[in-house]
Amino acid sequence: MKKMVALLILSFAVASNCNAAVWVKLSENNREKITLDTQSILQKDNLKRVWVKIEYKTPQTSPEAVYKEYNVSKLLWFFDCAAQKSATSQVFQYFNYDLIYSAGIDAKNAEFIEPVPETDVDMAMRYVCQTDQAKVASVAEKPLVSEKAAAVTSKTEADRKAEAVAKPLADKAAAEKQPLEKVVAEKKLTEKPAKTEALPEAKKEKKSALAINKVDAKKTAEDKKMNDGQAGDKKSDTKAPWSYEGKEGPENWGKLSPEFITCEIGRNQSPINVEDTTRSAIKALKAIHKFPAKDIVHNGHTVQINFKEGNMLALDNLAFQMKQVHFHSPGENTIKGKSFPLEAHFVHADAKGNLAVVAVMFAEGDVNPGLAKLWEQLPAEEGSPVVLKSRVTPSELIPETKTYYRFSGSLTTPPCSEGVRWLLMKNPMTASKAQIEAFKRAIHHSNNRPVQPLNGRVVID
Repeated sequence: MKKMVALLILSFAVASNCNAAVWVKLSENNREKITLDTQSILQKDNLKRVWVKIEYKTPQTSPEAVYKEYNVSKLLWFFDCAAQKSATSQVFQYFNYDLIYSAGIDAKNAEFIEPVPETDVDMAMRYVCQTDQAKVASVAEKPLVSEKAAAVTSKTEADRKAEAVAKPLADKAAAEKQPLEKVVAEKKLTEKPAKTEALPEAKKEKKSALAINKVDAKKTAEDKKMNDGQAGDKKSDTKAPWSYEGKEGPENWGKLSPEFITCEIGRNQSPINVEDTTRSAIKALKAIHKFPAKDIVHNGHTVQINFKEGNMLALDNLAFQMKQVHFHSPGENTIKGKSFPLEAHFVHADAKGNLAVVAVMFAEGDVNPGLAKLWEQLPAEEGSPVVLKSRVTPSELIPETKTYYRFSGSLTTPPCSEGVRWLLMKNPMTASKAQIEAFKRAIHHSNNRPVQPLNGRVVID
């Protein structure tokens, strides 16, 4: 009997050990270490799931947990390998192994979006999806092609070549214990003088796949750095495929392009109405606002003022560079249902392209000296940037008392990307009726997106 019990205990121990987490490092830098549990990779319906752990070198602030600090996050990520999209199903945040915050949603109800190239989610998806991602120079160990997919289509020559490239990358990463992104980057560099030979379609497919991350990453970074969804520094050669009126108006943005789908299905969209808030020891706004604007441009959707480098916002232990300010009339966000005739969005971006927007309301009242200088060169039609003659600094357009509401939101214009840090100043500035009307005449129509539902989000003050 004792032998039987011992055997059962031994069998249980072996089984438990087989299911123990096996953490593989995806990347590490001076800010964080990302690891992935290979034992947790499972196929569920048409999705793959994996647990990912992020260990931060310095404590992070969790706005969801009323600004408690955490230094470890564990996330359950689901991937639709065929569509190249991902979603977060569960989140756990710890400080020295003490759980401070958790949240979860069924994968069937989660929002699946295409991850930004070369980010943590993108690297994890390439690792988990393996063969599905070989076409974009991912690191794959074994080809994982479903029977259904195999029945529909057979491998192309490009697929086989991509797998031949991916396997050595996996071996090299394991042997040299290097982060995946470093191995992939080195491989891309060596592939620049690629041969131009037969199979033009396969070559074209592989080339575009290898380049798509780089091109999309550049485009995403540029889009993010510019603003919260407005056009860039220079005038576009074609009319933007969205507007504030008619069939291309806000209610149809998500239907105009696959890239705009988040406008329709996103759960953390902006603008919002600030009604109920959560009190917390919110940190005072730390910023440098002394460097002047350099030019002004009418981009067809708004009037935008671009700033010289130097203006900064310190937030969540990160440095955000101020890029520009643009205006909306009527204002987009509302406070307890109250709308303002004009709202300014000061757009900031950190080194990774993450956005933070400082929103300032303008009530009708006294003439605003800063606006007065800007409006001397207010463009009446869409065009190229014009160098400003007057010196205007951000401090002239931001209230001295810098108390604010904070919430997580999105771009207020297509593609409505989420993950934007919003700081809505409580105290409005003033602008004269003539200044507000001048802006309206320049834009020719209202340029505000309607208020979006909170969907359970918390607004902190």
